[in-house]
Amino acid sequence: MYSPDDVEAYVPDLIEQFSRLEDPRNPRGVRHRLVDLVVISVLAVICGANTYAMMHTFGVNRVDWLRRFLSLKHGIPSQDTFERIFEIIQPDAWQRLFLDWTGQLPLPALPHGEREIVAMDGKTSKGSASPGLKALHTVNVFSIQHNVVLSAADVPEKTNEITVLPELIRVIAPVGAIITTDAMGCQKEVARAVREVPGADYLLAVKKNHPKLEAEISWLFSHHDQDDWRNTDSSVAVTQNTGHGRTETRECRLMRDLTVLEQAGEWKDLRAVVRIRATRTLGDKTSTEDRFYLTSLQGEAREALHASRLHWGIENGLHWLLDVVFRDDASNKSFQVEAKERVRRPPTLANPEELRS
Repeated sequence: MYSPDDVEAYVPDLIEQFSRLEDPRNPRGVRHRLVDLVVISVLAVICGANTYAMMHTFGVNRVDWLRRFLSLKHGIPSQDTFERIFEIIQPDAWQRLFLDWTGQLPLPALPHGEREIVAMDGKTSKGSASPGLKALHTVNVFSIQHNVVLSAADVPEKTNEITVLPELIRVIAPVGAIITTDAMGCQKEVARAVREVPGADYLLAVKKNHPKLEAEISWLFSHHDQDDWRNTDSSVAVTQNTGHGRTETRECRLMRDLTVLEQAGEWKDLRAVVRIRATRTLGDKTSTEDRFYLTSLQGEAREALHASRLHWGIENGLHWLLDVVFRDDASNKSFQVEAKERVRRPPTLANPEELRS
C-alpha cells in the first residue's frame, strides 16, 4: 500500500476535482465540507483502508497532515458520517471526477518495446442479491502492468456487457494498448471500438457464444495439424512452467490464413486467429485444453501468448482483491450483523464536537 506522502503532490488536484461534486445534503446543520470527506476517504483507501471505521482512523492519525490541505473546522468526521455520505452521493458523478483525477497521475514507463495489456472482464457481487433484486454486475477495465482500474461500469444484467464494453473502450481510449476480453467481449462492436483507438489491438476469446465461428476455427487448426503446418502463414511460441508437482506447457499457434472463415470480413481489421493449447501433467495424469482467439495483432505468436497470459492478471490483481480485502462476495447477512454491531458500539471520535455531526 501507499503512504500519504507518496501522493502529496497530487492532493491539490484531487481537491480541485471533487470541489465540483454536488453536495446532496441539506445545508442546514452541515458540519463537514463534502470535499473534505471525499478527499480523506480517497487517501485512506489508497493507503489500505477498506471500511468506514478505517477511514475515520486514518483521518485521526493524519489530522495534522490533512490540515495542510483541508479546513477540518470540526475535526475528522466519524465513520457513520462517512457512511451516510456515500449512501447519498451520486455514484456516476463521483466516478467521473475520480477518473478525471487518476487520469492525470503519471504511470511508470513500461520496458522498451512492451505494450500495455488492458483486460476487460465482468464481476458479479454475489452478496448484493436479495429477494426480487439481482446481484450487482460490474464491468472493469484493468491495466495489468500498472495494476490499476482505468474505468468501470455497473450493468443491470450480464448480457448488457455487450453494449457497455464498447462505451468503456471509447472512454479510456488506451492508445497503443492490447485490449483483451473473455468470451462475453467477443463482439464485432468491441473489435470496431478497439480499432478506433490509435495503435490499439484486440485479442478476443472465442467460445460457445459464437458456436459456428468456434467450430470453424477449431476445424481450421485441426486441418493444419494433420498437414504439419506446411505452406501456412503462421508462427508458434511455447512456454513451460513447473511447480507444485505440476508441469504446464502452453503452445500458442497464430495463423494468418483466414480465407476459409465465412465471417472474417465482419470483424474490423481481423488479421489472425490464435489457438493456445494448455497441456497439464500432474503425476500420471495429463489433460489438454484448447482456447481460441480473434486478434488484430500483426506480430508473432509470442505476443499473443504473452497478452493472453497477462489477461488473467485481472483475476489476481483485481477480483481477488475485491473478494478478499473488500469482501465483495460477502453475504448480506454478514453485512447486517456488522451494521448491528456498529449501532451497539459508540463511535470513535476525533473530538467531542463529533457527537453533533
